[in-house]
Amino acid sequence: MERRFQGESLNKVDGKGRVSIPVKFRRVLQNSDKHYTPGGAPRLYIAYGNSNANYLECLSGDAFDEIDAIIRAEKRGTQLRTALEYLYYSKCDETSVDDTGRLVLSAQARDKIGLGAEALFQGKGDKFHILNSADGAAADENIEALLAALGQGNEFFDPLSLAGQAGLDTSDDGHA
Repeated sequence: MERRFQGESLNKVDGKGRVSIPVKFRRVLQNSDKHYTPGGAPRLYIAYGNSNANYLECLSGDAFDEIDAIIRAEKRGTQLRTALEYLYYSKCDETSVDDTGRLVLSAQARDKIGLGAEALFQGKGDKFHILNSADGAAADENIEALLAALGQGNEFFDPLSLAGQAGLDTSDDGHA
């Protein structure tokens, strides 16, 4: 049972903002939604409010439920809860996938990432991103630079060798 979004796919977007979701992503959406029933549509949430992100964050029903639980566990009125409510309630659309595997991206979501005639889907484990193809190339360059920094010149560097090392931080701003 597929429960991880993996791989990339470049798909056409029509003038109304309709785009086909990669088939393997559709199966993950179904398998990652405890409320899904055969013949129905799996839940899909598209968060577009993070001004620091050049992508749309797409969450399965179960992944969104986890985020919802995190938000509800935060004390009301805190800065963190306020920020999370904005990102995942105010600037997040619940949408559905039609029976042909397409979804309609809102004008706000398309405008946020400057989406044109093609959308790049990138699997990210329990979520996937949608971005324009030019930003996909820039994201690849950023990851290559990150891997080079982590590898510190070791041509045989394996990023998994660093996994599980608490406190590992190679960024300038304190975010790994």
